[in-house]
Amino acid sequence: MRGLVLTGVGDVEVHDDLPEPTIEEPTDAIIEVTRTGLCGSDLHPYEGREAVRFGVVPGHEAVGTVVALGAEASSAAAIGERVLVPFTTSCGTCSPCRRGLSSRCVHGALFGFGDPDDRSLPPLHGAQASHLRVPLAPGTLVGVPDDLDDAAAVLLTDNLPTGWAAATRGEVGPGQRVAVIGLGSVGLCSLHAARTLGARGLVAVDPVATRRGSALQLGADLGVHPDDAEAAVLESTGGEGVDVAIDASGTLAGQALAARLLGPGGILSIIAVQTEPRFGVTPVQAYDRNLTIRAGRAPVRSLLDDLVPRILDGRLTVPTEVLMTHPAEPLAEGPTWYRRFAAREPGLIKAALVP
Repeated sequence: MRGLVLTGVGDVEVHDDLPEPTIEEPTDAIIEVTRTGLCGSDLHPYEGREAVRFGVVPGHEAVGTVVALGAEASSAAAIGERVLVPFTTSCGTCSPCRRGLSSRCVHGALFGFGDPDDRSLPPLHGAQASHLRVPLAPGTLVGVPDDLDDAAAVLLTDNLPTGWAAATRGEVGPGQRVAVIGLGSVGLCSLHAARTLGARGLVAVDPVATRRGSALQLGADLGVHPDDAEAAVLESTGGEGVDVAIDASGTLAGQALAARLLGPGGILSIIAVQTEPRFGVTPVQAYDRNLTIRAGRAPVRSLLDDLVPRILDGRLTVPTEVLMTHPAEPLAEGPTWYRRFAAREPGLIKAALVP
């Protein structure tokens, strides 16, 4: 099997001799991957900010076709069915799953991750390969609507539901003023979700000019460099600040800026994967301005039950043309795409790989 392997910090290799996954548990499915995404959170271990076990196939965004099912997985999908795979597995029946928090399923696991400290725990190899084993398939897999192409479906495995979670946990609604800090794919999806939910005065903040341009395409009212964000928000809101600030930068500086853009009683919605031991906001700041802070991994599988119908009836669009700047790149060139992505190359927002 061909797949990428994270062999060390800054080192991804293409391997053509990986063992093909097999059914290990009755609820397993095997997917032949037709498209797999490169996500901003893939860069955390690649750049050394997050400890992982090396020698594992990375990636957690997959679209493909079911080629094998365990004895208890027939309810998940049919052989030959086209499916998308959310970035975590979920049983669908435990308490967190029943409460809509599938990302914290008590039986679930994150694709492309191996515990760096406990070698007795097998890793769950990821999606950047030709085939993928999906545990807990009945509670994890989602069928892909016929009129949704692979590039759009990749956005549903993580980024679009994650952006939706960022906006809804911020209680974004009609007429609210919203700022989004960090305009990678998740930040742009957060902005798109906020616009869909009726926000006004959308401020998009990023140091990369081309990403600010993409935000304007998606309906942002202002696209500004972080150095200019406070002055721009003060001017555009008459000194009041925004109602909701979404930090999709994953940095302490991004969180601190987001908090400074908020007016009294505002909500800070932190959506990026966190790798720091503290917040960029102090308890004094939160207290003195009555801020609400919300964070955590988005429950993608739970959200898809709501988002797929919205897409089918036109209440939500998938902004593929803006976000998926490189929709079908060869998996064999994966190491190059990791390097380009880590360099924050202008014009590159989202790349999808074809095994």
